[in-house]
This record gives sequence, structure tokens and C-alpha cells, in this order.
Amino acid sequence: MNIQTDSIPVSAFEPINDVFQRALAVAEQVMKGERPKVERGPFGENGEILPFVILQVSGQDTALLSIGKEINDRLQLFMRNAVGSMSIIDYFEPATMALYGFILGQYTDEDFRHVYRYALTRVQELGLLEQWIRKAMIFLGTCKASTPREVMSIAREWIQFLGATLPNPYTMIKLAEELELNFEDLTTEEDYRLVYTIRKHPSYLAEAVGERTFNETYSLTKEWLPDLLQSQLLDIYRKQINADLGNVLKSAKNVNEALEVAQKYFKKARFYTEKRSLLQIRLHEMPNPPPAEIMDTDIFEIIPPKLRKTLLPIMSYSSKIKRIEIIFLGGPRIGRSGILIKTDTGGVLMDYGLSVANQRIPEWIPELEFIDTVLVTHPHIDHIGGLPILYEKFTGKWCSTGITGAITKILLEDALNVGTPAPPRRRDRWDSISRFRKRNIDKAMQNHVTLEVGKSYEVSPGIMVTLVDACHIPGSVAYLVDIEGQKILYTGDFNLDKSILFDGATLPADSDYLVYDGTYWDREDFDRNHVRHQLVEAIEQHGPVIIPSFAVGRSQEILLLLQELGITKTRNVIVAGMTEKITKIAGYNGEWVGLRKNKVTLEKEDVLVAGGGMMSGGLALHYFKEHQYNPNAAIILCGYLAPRTTGWNLLHGYEPHSCHVEYARLSAHSSSSNLKEYINSCSGKKIMVHTPYQGKVRGIMIPDYRERVIINL
Repeated sequence: MNIQTDSIPVSAFEPINDVFQRALAVAEQVMKGERPKVERGPFGENGEILPFVILQVSGQDTALLSIGKEINDRLQLFMRNAVGSMSIIDYFEPATMALYGFILGQYTDEDFRHVYRYALTRVQELGLLEQWIRKAMIFLGTCKASTPREVMSIAREWIQFLGATLPNPYTMIKLAEELELNFEDLTTEEDYRLVYTIRKHPSYLAEAVGERTFNETYSLTKEWLPDLLQSQLLDIYRKQINADLGNVLKSAKNVNEALEVAQKYFKKARFYTEKRSLLQIRLHEMPNPPPAEIMDTDIFEIIPPKLRKTLLPIMSYSSKIKRIEIIFLGGPRIGRSGILIKTDTGGVLMDYGLSVANQRIPEWIPELEFIDTVLVTHPHIDHIGGLPILYEKFTGKWCSTGITGAITKILLEDALNVGTPAPPRRRDRWDSISRFRKRNIDKAMQNHVTLEVGKSYEVSPGIMVTLVDACHIPGSVAYLVDIEGQKILYTGDFNLDKSILFDGATLPADSDYLVYDGTYWDREDFDRNHVRHQLVEAIEQHGPVIIPSFAVGRSQEILLLLQELGITKTRNVIVAGMTEKITKIAGYNGEWVGLRKNKVTLEKEDVLVAGGGMMSGGLALHYFKEHQYNPNAAIILCGYLAPRTTGWNLLHGYEPHSCHVEYARLSAHSSSSNLKEYINSCSGKKIMVHTPYQGKVRGIMIPDYRERVIINL
């Protein structure tokens, strides 16, 4: 066999090509049985690393590269979450091997993200870690792009994907020099110079932007300027626009005339993000607005009482909606849901999540700061985790069912307690995640409004919503939005399948626009009867049994299944930690008991249902470690497992163990067959979000981040 060279990239940058060619030459020497002499690599790493990866990918013997093997062994410990605290010196060589392995196709993007994020809680020298990852992303960019600007953009996207801190672009240009790359010409580009100036002198934002219009400034800064500085820039322009427009509006006789004047002024002043999409007009914020419209008493009655104080001034200065935009700030992929429905004067935000994979919230755009209300479908972190960040500035209300409100508080506080946000972004004052604080969680909870399933409410001028049971987890809903007769159904996460918790959702099929959860689109169905058989068999044959399970939804389903199967009568079923609290809030009771504080070890008759479904932490992981090599014990995994979490490693054979391991495949999302049957029955435009599906589907839109659907009325 020969070395497989197809996976070795051909870069447009000669210094990078040289790196791979030198490593290839070493690998060829090894193939001949020669012990090679190696030089240090571009990251200062031992020169055996890249040749080792090349040979490994090619399925060749690596025995002569003993140092490479040693570094690979350390990397596998990273992959198994089996390394404690370490220095950056201990870290960077295995991490560099992971980078090369990803570039050559040995590892996935999730594997590489794990290697970076694992270090955040293990390495003390976080400044050096961030410097290494930025340099690594430049190297990665050179393997995929042909110009310095393209390399920088790719590096920027990867920094976001990994969840690393966003640097000043000049920092990246300087690091490129260490790879013998000359990106110096980029320092003369207007956008790079403006971002550099603002990052260096954030106290002089107004002076930095000079005479530029808002649209010009936003276009130049949206890629590299952190969200919080973007927000401050918007405040400067907004204040000036309001002051100038206040004088212009003196002659307006009524609200409609004032809105027309404001619209013309916005166009002239280029107060928009995209030319066809003016920012929302907020007449009630102007210093000299015209007389307000009289509120219709029927409309007053359908506004939730707790929303009236904030919405009445806005509604009094609104008119018939002429244009709707659906903007996908988050949600195209699984991890950070957030969809903005924008109107001429305001709008609503549907969910505002936080990705646990990289602690990113939905994309920031200026329209986000003109919303009136937030509508939350359910309390999983990827749908609610951004609320504390939003409430750093937002003064409006967020709405959901009562159960969702109660569970949201528990989950947000738990996320804070277990280390959200993680350093170094936690200490970066310009990173939005640094606003995930206790005071903002409290502020969010003080602004919660409870809505009821089956009822309709006006939650923004001209925006009516009706709550529909989504049957995903307790309290979850879909929202049917009606704007001037245009119906938009946002499903959130929903489940059409019958389960022990729900009969399955019944959603409208006649909306004009359907924005739906496609988590299991084109994937294998699951069989709940098979899961029942698995539970009975595993629990009959083993003890103790540990069932790591998500605290909201999955744990309650497992507990009720154990009750239905009679296992709560024959075994000591224990519910532990946050799972116990949420089970009580959701109103579920049964023949299970809470974990006693003085219970140190699990016994043979115990069946523990505990949070931490992926076993990345919590009581489930604690008791697994206790029984990892107990052949009588069993671990029953029953939910989604993110790559390289302990649960994923255990299921895929990377975590050593003697205990029995079972995977009981369950989901709170619609199965593929039922989902397709429902979607085929629906009329209107279909938009699939919250999906890992990468292909194209005829008749179905799969949007990208910040993409817009425009509806002219």
C-alpha cells in the first residue's frame, strides 16, 4: 500500500504547502523503514506529528514515529475526557495533532471543537490557548481559501464555531506572520482599519465612525466587531436619528403621515441594514411625535394585562402593517434557536437560545433591538439560554406557558452554577456571553408573562398569536402568528408521535408560512415498544442500573415508563437532583423516591434516573465512575449524545468499562415518517429549521443564518 495523498490539501500559500510536503517526505522515509530526522512544525510542535497523521490516515505502520505515538496516546485521553489540569505545553502538541487530523479527514469538526473546549477547563494559560487557536484557524483557512481575505473570513467563522474569543483582525494578521504568511495589505482595507480603531479606542465610537451613515458603518463592521460594540454604535445612530427626525415630524398631522415622513427620512439617512429593509420606526420614542391614535377597546382586551403598559405606547403610534420579514438569527442548525418576525414598527422574537456546544447565542442584527415581545416555545437551553444576555438591555416582556416560566428559572440558574459562561469569554467585556449573569436572570424572570394554550393574544402591534400544544416536553407550545391575515406557524420543537407523556401534537396545516422543527428529517424512526423491552430486560438482569436522562421531558418519560412496566414496585427507583424538582413542577407523581443526601453508593436494587443525559457531568457521571468496572451494573443511555461526551464515548467504545451499556433510543421530536406525512399535508411555504440535514429538499427552504423571508402585504 502507498500513502494516500488525496487527503493532503494543496494550498494557494507556498509556506503551507511546504509544511505538508516536508511531512510527506518524512512519512515516505518511514515507509522505507528509515528512521527520519525531523524539524519542528509551524506551531513549534515535534516534527513527527504531521507525518504520523499522514501515515495513520493511510493505514500505514507508525512504529518508527515513537514520539508521534506518544502524542497520539495523549490526544486519545483528551477525546475520552480523561485528563485533569495541564499546562499549555502539555496541551498544544496533542491539539496540533487533532488539527492535522481534522484537515486530513481523520477527525470531525465536532472532534476538533471538543479538543479546544476541553482545554478551557483544564489549561490555566488561557491567553496562550487563544493565541494558539487563532493561529490554528489561520492555518486551516489557508487549506481552504486562495486569498488572505478569504482566509480571514474562514478563520472568523471557525472562531465562532469553536466558541473562542473574537480577536481584533490585526491580531490575526500578525499571527499569520508566524506562519510565514504576508497579510499586511489587509491593514489598509477600510473595514479592517475601522474595526481596529474601534477595538483600540472603544470610548470614542462616535469619533471613529465620522460622517459615515449607519448602513456604511454596519456593513464595514458586522464581520469582525463584537456584538456589544455593534449595539453601542446603533445607540449612537439611533439617538441622532430620533433627534433629527423629531424636528421633521413637527409638521405631521397624524400617525400615518408621521410614519410616511419617517420612512422617507430613514431611506435618506440610510438607517437600515439592507437597502430593502428599513429599521423599525418607533414614533413613541421621538421627541415631538404627533397625537397618538385612540386605542380600540376590543384590541385592549386581547393584550395580556402584564403587556399593556409596555405595548400601549407602541400601539398608539402604529398603523396597518405593510411588510413582514422573517429573519433567521438562529435555528437553521440545532443549538441556538432565535427567529425574528419583523414588522414596519416593531416585531416579536421567537425563542432566544444558547448553544451548549460553543456558548453562542443567535446572530446579532440591529432589528433585534426594536422588538416588542419575546415568545418562548419551551425551556430547553437552546431555546431560552440567551434570555439573560438579551435582558442586559431589553426592557420588554417574554411570554410562555406557566410551566415553561418555572422551569426556565431553574435551568438558567443551573447553567450559571455549572460554569456558563466559561472563561476566557466570561472576562471579555465586549463578548455578549459575558452578560450571562445572575442579575440578568433575575431581570428576565421579573419580566415573564404567562400565556395559556388554546388562547389568542395580541403581543405586538398587529401581531396576534395563538398557543398550540407542541407535545415536546411539559409546557411546550407552537405559536400560530396572524399578521393582517397572513398566518405563520412556528412549531418550535414538537412531537407528532404518541408517547407515555402525550398523545402527539395536532398542529394546523393551513398556514401561509410554516417554520418547523426538522430534527429527525430523513432519519431512522424510533420504536418506543422496543425501548420498553430494553428497559425490562436490562433491569431484570443487572443492578444497580443508572439511567442518565435530560432533566426536562426525558426523565419524566422514563419514570412513567418504569411505573407502567411495574419496575417501581420491584426495584428501588430513585430520581435525583434537578430532575426531581422539575418532575414535581411538571406535576408528575409515582412510586419513585428522591435521592437521600446520605446515600453514598448505589446498591443492587437501585435504579437511578438522574440528570446529565450525555454524562458530561452531574450525578449520572458520578455514579457511573463508581460502577464503571462493575459487571453487574448497567448504564441505559436514552437521548441525544453530543460527540465526545462521556456518554457518546461509552456508546461508541472509546470509554473502557465492564458494566453493561444499553442505548434506548427515544426522542421528544417527531419521527421522520410522521414528520414527512404532516409536512406533505401542509399548504403554504415550508421552511425547515433546527435540523442537521445538509441536503436540499424540493419545495422546502432550509435557511442560512441572517437570511430573510420578505412578505409584502
